[in-house]
This record gives sequence, C-alpha cells and structure tokens, in this order.
Amino acid sequence: MKVNKKQLTVAILSIAILLAGIVVLILQYALPFAFMTHPILNMLFIYAICFGIMACVFGITKKSPWYYFLSAILLSLAIIYVFVQFKFWWIGLIIAVVFDLIVAIFSYISAGNKTESIALNDSPDYKNYEQRKAEKETKEAAEEKPELPKIKSFKD
Repeated sequence: MKVNKKQLTVAILSIAILLAGIVVLILQYALPFAFMTHPILNMLFIYAICFGIMACVFGITKKSPWYYFLSAILLSLAIIYVFVQFKFWWIGLIIAVVFDLIVAIFSYISAGNKTESIALNDSPDYKNYEQRKAEKETKEAAEEKPELPKIKSFKD
C-alpha cells in the first residue's frame, strides 16, 4: 500500500500530538507543579484539543460532516474540562452547547445536506432509468457470446 504525502503528514502530526501528551504527563509527574487536577486528565485534555482542531481542519478541507461532528465533540469535552477545573461547570456546559450548535450550523452550510442531494437525484452517482438501461445494454453487447457453428448430423 502506497502512502501519499497527506497521509504521511497526518501520521507524523498524530504521533507528535501523542508524544506531546506523554511528555506533559511525565513532566507533571516528575516536577512538583500542579496544572489543573490530574496529569492523565491533562494529557487527555491536550489530546482532545489537538485532535479536535485537526478534525476541524479536515472538516473544512474535505467538507465532511463527520469531521465537524468529531471536532465538536472533542472540543466541547475540552471546554467543559477547563470550566470544571475553575468550578464553573454550568458555564462550560452552556458554552459547549452553543459551540456545538455553531459547529452544526457551519457544518450544514459548508458541507451541505448530502441526503437532500440524493433524494433529489442530484448526486453524481445517481443514474436514471434510461442511463441504467443503456449501460445494461452495452454491457450485454460486450458480453454477447458468439454463435456456435452448427454441427451436421449423420441423419442429414
């Protein structure tokens, strides 16, 4: 399997994010400073922020609602985590819901409603009856078997 440059870039970036989270985890266990509550939760916070931003970039470039959905979930978890640390969990919940609504609207505007285009037969993969019939006929013509020669019988 051949890996293109985009896939290689995403793989290297993902490994860098994973290593950054592990480095933060080790530094918080090794050094006597406290940032928020627990080092493992902080590592997960870093993962949620970085992979959420990466999914948002993929959503914008690939115009995929799935990536918008994934980024909204990851970034909402990060927002709630930050506000829980400052004892304002209800503000974080409100901000996360508003953020999710904004991402949902942006996703609908930029990626569009793909089910609507399928229902209206605007999808590029859709073929109407005439197109399918013509395709079937050309396929049958290509597969048409040559006639076998008639064998003379001994009775004739």
